[in-house]
Amino acid sequence: MIVITPEKKKRSTGAHWYSTGGLPVHTQPDGKNTTLRHARKQNLLPSVTTLIGQLEKPQLSKWKADKCIAESFNNPPREGEAVRDYQNRIHQSLKDEQTEVLDFGTRIHKAIEDVNNGTFDSLKEPDLFPFVEPFIRWTYRRLKTVKAVEKIVVNPRHGYGGTVDLYCCLYKEARPVTIVDYKTQNIRNGKVNFYESWVYQLAAYRKCFKPVPQCVSLVINSNEPGEPIEKIWTAKELQAGWRIFKRLCRIWQDTKGYKPQPKESNGNTEEG
Repeated sequence: MIVITPEKKKRSTGAHWYSTGGLPVHTQPDGKNTTLRHARKQNLLPSVTTLIGQLEKPQLSKWKADKCIAESFNNPPREGEAVRDYQNRIHQSLKDEQTEVLDFGTRIHKAIEDVNNGTFDSLKEPDLFPFVEPFIRWTYRRLKTVKAVEKIVVNPRHGYGGTVDLYCCLYKEARPVTIVDYKTQNIRNGKVNFYESWVYQLAAYRKCFKPVPQCVSLVINSNEPGEPIEKIWTAKELQAGWRIFKRLCRIWQDTKGYKPQPKESNGNTEEG
């Protein structure tokens, strides 16, 4: 495999923003997270995930409600505990659990990034290795060439940017290039949920490339180690996803009263 190692970048806990030239501007020189106020002054592009985040996610809302009910049932109010104190205690417990889940997903994502860059050290992440090893086997079967890892892409015409997990060439595929997006999911009984928002995200990234790449979602089981499960999205699914994503761009721009002005990009942008 040919590996291109990206320049290390500072991580941000806030929303992600990009310049029209394809640079990450997640934080400001003073170290504070970039906000919409900064974006207006600096003509920055919101991220794909920010735009998709406008959508209500019924499955996620139900999961949160179910978790809240279960947590409350298993931890009834203490004697003399005020309602507000009880609410805060349950919310904090759920927040701690959610943070643990998110941290695991972030660590898996970083470990896979390191595998693609040739820098993963199983001795430093022994608890992750059982989950990462199946991905390594997947790369032997499927990954022909790594063209870029954590590749920043922008589409100034439509006003957004993002970071692609993996830009590569796969074995046994007709299209010369592929973009792969990793997802962790608590898979039980072998059933994977491929959410519609995933294709919106990939459709948006796809419009930043020439030639047009194939799009793959690769799911890593966070419940127990297992082989990654991939879905290759069809052209029809991606076209439908792109139409929806364009509307999300427009909704965000209209509700925020801010539309980034297109300028020349130093990356590839498909005018679609």
